[in-house]
Amino acid sequence: MIKSQYSHILIAVLLQCLFFLYPLSGNAGILFILFYASPLPLYLIGIIYNWKFSALTALLSSLLIYYQTFKLFGLTQVVLYSAIFAIPAIYFTYLINLNRKLSDETEDIAWYPLSYLISKILITSMLLAIIGVLFLGTNFSDYQAAITSIYSNVYQIRPDLEQAIQLNTIELISASLPVLFVIFWVFIFICNLWISLKLASLWGFLNRPWPNFDQINLPTTYIYALLLFMVLSYLTSGIFQIISISITFSILVGYSICGLSILHNVTKDIRLRPVILTALYTIVLIFIPFIIPITILGILNYKKNLRDIIKKRR
Repeated sequence: MIKSQYSHILIAVLLQCLFFLYPLSGNAGILFILFYASPLPLYLIGIIYNWKFSALTALLSSLLIYYQTFKLFGLTQVVLYSAIFAIPAIYFTYLINLNRKLSDETEDIAWYPLSYLISKILITSMLLAIIGVLFLGTNFSDYQAAITSIYSNVYQIRPDLEQAIQLNTIELISASLPVLFVIFWVFIFICNLWISLKLASLWGFLNRPWPNFDQINLPTTYIYALLLFMVLSYLTSGIFQIISISITFSILVGYSICGLSILHNVTKDIRLRPVILTALYTIVLIFIPFIIPITILGILNYKKNLRDIIKKRR
């Protein structure tokens, strides 16, 4: 068993470094998509064994990444890898395996609810976005100057983009970049989590019941936080406005996930469910604004009873 564990860790370390470093080499082309799967080996090891094995995998991966990149980047790549992939993955695998016995008389076990895990993913994505904003600048002028500097470096590589990206576009990018970061991290964390759980289940290594992704609900307090930060997005200015907008969109992304979860639940008994869900996701990918009614559906579920109401009226 021990040999099996170490061989799995070794494979995970090699895959982790491949997924993280190869796309950043600049020669990956379409294989840049591997970068999005960077946390997958950590999730898989943590789900199959526990978070300590995930932490060991992350530590070994960090050492290998440092060895490969320290001449050019020093600790930058290691810090980047740890902040956006390793630490969140270790934390989430700790939560996914968290459980307790309901009583000493029975063998029933309560596992950490998926809804709480999704909530933690949203909060983590928020924090990463806020840290990213403050890293670029603690006030709006410094923040925008950092964005401009980044694009100036891009212009040196791609001079043709200088005409396409004008000053007003830079201002728009400055406001929307944290929102894109939030969407990126939520997407990466949840997709890799789902794939890892599915692989562990298919291979017979899943040590907990399959989480009900169609039962995701956000805490009731989120609706009040949404209203508060929507107001702050209009009343504040500068860097505080950027942060307020980031938090607002983080919560809205959470409600979008909740809305999709409701649709998965209420279509369970429909014969054409696979066709309906495939069409739904295709429309969302092609026509992004279609996510708005799904988000509203998630918001309407703030009392966590919308699934039952829809089923009763069918």
